[in-house]
Amino acid sequence: MMLLANLGILLISMVLLGVGLRFLSKTSLIYGLKKVWRILEDNCYAYQFYRVPKFNENMQENQLYRKVYTYLNSLPAVEDSDFANLFSSSKSTEISVILDDNQTITDNFLGARVYWKVENSDKGGSKSLDLKMRRNDKRRILVPYFQHIHQVFDEIEQKRKEVRLFVNVDTQFHRNGRWRSTSFTHPATMETIVMDSDLKTRIKSDLDNFLKSKQHYHRLGKVWKRSYLLYGPAGTGKSTFVAAMAKFLGYDIYEINLHRITSDSDLKYLLLQTTNKSLLVVEDLDRYLAEKSTAVSLSGILNFMDGIISSCGEERVMIFTMNSKENIEASFLRPGRIDVHIHFPLCDFTAFKSLASSHLGLKDHKLFSQVEENFQIGATLSPAEIGEIMVSNRGSPTRALKTVITALQGNLASRVGRRLSGSASGRDSEESLDSGLVPKDGQNGIHPMKEIKNLYGLLRARSSRKASMEKLDMYMNERENSDLNTT
Repeated sequence: MMLLANLGILLISMVLLGVGLRFLSKTSLIYGLKKVWRILEDNCYAYQFYRVPKFNENMQENQLYRKVYTYLNSLPAVEDSDFANLFSSSKSTEISVILDDNQTITDNFLGARVYWKVENSDKGGSKSLDLKMRRNDKRRILVPYFQHIHQVFDEIEQKRKEVRLFVNVDTQFHRNGRWRSTSFTHPATMETIVMDSDLKTRIKSDLDNFLKSKQHYHRLGKVWKRSYLLYGPAGTGKSTFVAAMAKFLGYDIYEINLHRITSDSDLKYLLLQTTNKSLLVVEDLDRYLAEKSTAVSLSGILNFMDGIISSCGEERVMIFTMNSKENIEASFLRPGRIDVHIHFPLCDFTAFKSLASSHLGLKDHKLFSQVEENFQIGATLSPAEIGEIMVSNRGSPTRALKTVITALQGNLASRVGRRLSGSASGRDSEESLDSGLVPKDGQNGIHPMKEIKNLYGLLRARSSRKASMEKLDMYMNERENSDLNTT
């Protein structure tokens, strides 16, 4: 009986001990014991340490840091770290768990345990990733382990397919580099861009050939890069086209604000911190070159475009935008600095029909003929202006077209008024009209009679009053007879 009683007490004690250990495993006591065991274990083995800095001595971003950092944040161990950051991902329903500074996580590879720690220097604010592994494991796993990291990073990038936009906003390049980035979510694609279909096909073919031409460029001894000039009035779609090119190539965008650069050397540092497979974009270059006093010299910009410094990196596309290239020095536009010139004109009837199809779902409409008439007599609007009218009136396509017609007529009327007033400057306006002479070279190159005919067409479209039209017809006949007599 005593034996059975002792066995019962022992059994109950073991059950209670098991329950107690299970409870303690979820408390800070066991957590503390694990830490103590880890410290004792560290003192029993010799370890090798490696550091992966975020930037090198020239403040260029270390691509290995980016790959390792991406890999570590994909590990389940991040969620078990003492402290982690929570961010909303590109999908609003997902939460990203990101490792915090000065935290250590554990990874296992080929039976070996390694430790990573995110170090943030208090002095310079520079970051690094520190790797710790047992010395007797390093020869066996070091190279295969980093190959594994590269492979996982490539798989993550393939799934993500995210284009990022970088902007230069910080002159404190000794701390965290000169670039700040965000996800680039612009919806433009080559398919949604409104431009001449043949031109679009040629540009896509040119970009495809560039992607496949690494060996060709190297055989010729040339840097694997290509540069484009996009020029045309404001609102013609240059910036949207840049977004479409980035999506087509899958390249990150580095938008360079020249006004935030302090010197030629600063521009060089900025270029050194860009990565391969990227678009380097300088917008409104003509305006910057027209300024009398700038921090970056003309020679600094020329060297940026195709100097020695521009060869520090490959598989890059440089894009420069201008409103006009008429007053730009030929040295900026020569082959080698600019490989492809693409003109973005104001909207014509063909482009208008493309906009009507994409914005309003219209292939044809009874008002199309009136729109075409206004384009034929010289009315112009930018694609952005017409697109905004269509967006604002997308609920009523007819109202949208009528608003476009009104805007075109208003544009023509204002242009006629400006040109007529310009042709009469320095002379008596009545004498100019009566003479019917074509302006001399260097003056306004539009015959006043042609502008009056344009205005005549406009008034006919806008007014249906019979008396007004008869009066205008009589005036037009008198003017034509006066021209014939003069000639």
